[in-house]
Amino acid sequence: MPAKKIIVVVGATGNQGTSVANTFLKLPAWHVRCLTRNPHSDAASALRTQGAQVIQGDLTDPASLTTAFQNAHAVFVNTDFWTTWYPAKAVLCAEGKSYEPASEMAFAVETLHGKNAVDAAAAVPSLERFVYSALPGTSKVSNGKYTRSKHFEAKGWVVEYISKQQPELWKKTPLIYVGAYTTNRLLTPRLDPTSSGRYAFVLPVKQETRIPIINVQQSIGQFVRALVEEEEPGVKLLAYDSYLTAAEIAEVWSRASGKEAVFVPIAPEAMHDKMGVTWEHLDSQAFINEYGYTGGVVGVVEPAQLKRKVATKSWEDQLKEMNWTEVLAA
Repeated sequence: MPAKKIIVVVGATGNQGTSVANTFLKLPAWHVRCLTRNPHSDAASALRTQGAQVIQGDLTDPASLTTAFQNAHAVFVNTDFWTTWYPAKAVLCAEGKSYEPASEMAFAVETLHGKNAVDAAAAVPSLERFVYSALPGTSKVSNGKYTRSKHFEAKGWVVEYISKQQPELWKKTPLIYVGAYTTNRLLTPRLDPTSSGRYAFVLPVKQETRIPIINVQQSIGQFVRALVEEEEPGVKLLAYDSYLTAAEIAEVWSRASGKEAVFVPIAPEAMHDKMGVTWEHLDSQAFINEYGYTGGVVGVVEPAQLKRKVATKSWEDQLKEMNWTEVLAA
């Protein structure tokens, strides 16, 4: 029996990483090595119970990455912006300061993490695929118009770092552009106080703007498997279960829930001023409204274009499986 190949999942206890680990744990040809900062957490223990090798590592510690990536054939990396941003924002706001420096802090941390992972992976002779969970850099694409969504900017920076600073690794790198999570607040309508029983999707985009939607824990692992086992390096995949316009989102939710929902466009400025939504979140929505979800990324493919069809449930089918009495009561 041939030796198993090794895939290293960085951030294996997060939403994306858990899905990737769970998918490859079901494949007899693969050994799954999970990198996590806390190998004693419940999530880490659950992975270990399923047969994963769980090791402690930190993206701020290059030496731990060198150990984790040893003899790997594939590496999946999703760098994390929000773990830094939310606590930093809370501290700044508690002090009566602007939250915007939190974005710069989180950008610095995420790009450092990405650089460390890239450099460590580039030094692994056995490596065949380096899968990075990416987003487009909004400022470069928009010629400086959209600069305030640093979570997009950071991932765009890492992609550019791979391509320019580690060209040999770039030859082994497929990218996965992950759609909006099904748990995203923008995909949950508000009860319209001006009408009886009607709901409203209040979104800072035009009705024809298309938004990819994905159930991360169910689907990401399947897409990453396709990129590792079937696709050539260099593929840039927009991963989603459904790809709907803003207007269609309201229509689909209405059909699944049995409740009337409408799409209500709102200017990003109004959403910021009246509803308190940060520009860290809104600037990317304005970018998507003008350029599309993967604006500026050349050669993006969609799930139907993969060599092996990845069968995931549509967002509508997922909604139909929900207990709407409980959901609406909440």
